[in-house]
Amino acid sequence: MTPEHFHDGELRLQEQTGDREKIAVMTRHLMHDFMPDQHRAFFEGLEYVFLGTVDAQGLPHASIVTGALGFASSPDPKTLVIQIGDRVGTPAFDALDLGKAVGVVGLDLSNQRRNRMHGKITALDDVSVTITVVQSYGNCPKYINLREISEREHPIAGGEVEERDVLNTYDTSLIKAADTFLIASYVQDGSGAPYEGVDVNHRGGQPGFVSVDSPSQITIPDYRGNNLFNTFGNLLLNPDAGLLFIDFETGDQLHLHGKASLIEDADEVAQTPGALRLLRIQISSVRRTTMATPLRWTFVEHSPVNPDLTPEKD
Repeated sequence: MTPEHFHDGELRLQEQTGDREKIAVMTRHLMHDFMPDQHRAFFEGLEYVFLGTVDAQGLPHASIVTGALGFASSPDPKTLVIQIGDRVGTPAFDALDLGKAVGVVGLDLSNQRRNRMHGKITALDDVSVTITVVQSYGNCPKYINLREISEREHPIAGGEVEERDVLNTYDTSLIKAADTFLIASYVQDGSGAPYEGVDVNHRGGQPGFVSVDSPSQITIPDYRGNNLFNTFGNLLLNPDAGLLFIDFETGDQLHLHGKASLIEDADEVAQTPGALRLLRIQISSVRRTTMATPLRWTFVEHSPVNPDLTPEKD
């Protein structure tokens, strides 16, 4: 395993699952320091992308950015340019600056495609951000629940913002009904290796797969995936996490920050159907923005590989 692809947190989990050598072979073909042409075309065909950024206080943010087709473009394999005119409900923009790390995931909910990239900001103005690729790779379509865009120009009513320390009734209802969210994490160890930077990724399952344990704590199952452990590996080394839940019908956005801890106790994990391990988030801040995106989505169907949430009977 070449050290530039993965850091100690990722390697530890890959070792636990017995997949380290397999992943070493796979990543020779999977990971690039540029975007393949099909990834470039994929990003250019999206109307929304998700960004992962880190603010001046060291808090990671997961944000959605929207625009008409072509608002994300790739003039060459090392470059992704994203138009950033609409900043409502996107705290990521407060963290954008030249030279800063940023993570990007292109996620097409209409066809279950997903590609990831992280890089550094090399140009920035009031119109666009230019990201130079550090690491790029595709992801499997598991747990992506199908949705179609139903409205593209829904009027934004001011983007009212509420901030608090714990979840309220609305927040709890949104999380309990959610089948999709985004999570941002990062590692900065000064090595300059390609694994350094910000990661943002999608998590999905059946509605209710995220448990609300209390107004200050949620628990998330980790299902069987590609075993790269980018998110979980990051959080082993740096527990700061930023989560984004979207109400796809109203456009509301719920941003959470907190400290993550990995739960690997077999008895506790076994209580959650389909889980291989659990991620527990101790919430430190909550931010809700109403009608924060002009897009609305219509639900189509859940991923056929989502684990059933019904506990098995003895």
